[in-house]
Amino acid sequence: MDKVPEHASALFIAVNYRSSESILEMVASVNRCSAKQNVGTVIVDNLPVPVGFERIRSVVQGLGNAEVLESPENRGYFGAARFALDHYLANGRVLPNWVIVCNHDVVIEGREFFERLLREDSDAVGVIAPRIQRQQSHSDQNPFMRDRPGRLRWAQLRLVGSNYPLAIFWDWLWRQKSALKSWFEAKCTESTSNKNAKREFIYAPHGSLIIFSHRFFEAGGYLDKDLFLYGEEISVAEMCRSLSLPVIYEPTLCVLHNEHQSTGKALSRFTYECQKKAIQYLTSRYFGSHSRQRVNRMSLDRAER
Repeated sequence: MDKVPEHASALFIAVNYRSSESILEMVASVNRCSAKQNVGTVIVDNLPVPVGFERIRSVVQGLGNAEVLESPENRGYFGAARFALDHYLANGRVLPNWVIVCNHDVVIEGREFFERLLREDSDAVGVIAPRIQRQQSHSDQNPFMRDRPGRLRWAQLRLVGSNYPLAIFWDWLWRQKSALKSWFEAKCTESTSNKNAKREFIYAPHGSLIIFSHRFFEAGGYLDKDLFLYGEEISVAEMCRSLSLPVIYEPTLCVLHNEHQSTGKALSRFTYECQKKAIQYLTSRYFGSHSRQRVNRMSLDRAER
């Protein structure tokens, strides 16, 4: 990882899983940005396909401030991102002001993305949630959650996650609702939600791209590798909540998201099992009867990991 600068202002970590086309589109979008000389890019290839990995590596070798890190096993989303961050810091580098974690199916929108981010005060926030627009409709996926889910909402999620046929139906219903919303917003030249979007405090950011400040990690936050896939949004939100760190939605920072490149467009049994395990884990850690004690021990847990 010698090409990544030792004192980068921001570290951009992209997690790839068998999708060389989308990751190369993402790298190209990063390379078009101004202030890219202050940003290091690390691509983590989860269980790489030899041909695709060599293609990614050959392209990245011609770019500045970018490296490819091969993972011999599929570590999941945050597991792979943590793998990259640990390697970065293990080489004696200083924690950057900003650590951006994203999926491979994201494209940076606008050349000034990093310029705008680097003007933000990394001491004043824990996490920034940018505007994440679906590529087809440009509807915004942030804020992921404005408020913390109550007992009824969480019980509903647990119920859906307890039964595969019910989860399939719920997933289908959610997709129909999303498609209808996207269709409606696509009919507008500029959607009302995007036009009126303002900076605000929120509970949880959308997981496809999350911007962490150095303060998040220094205060005791971490990328929870126990969540293989799904649930990252709640994990980050609960850490910020317990550490009294604000999560900010900032719509002037914008990316495009081509959804379901990793998980597909239908709820597979594997995807369901990942969702089920995530709900069980989050319930035990943050929403169960003993969650308060577990949250209070978060800094100790991080040290042990």
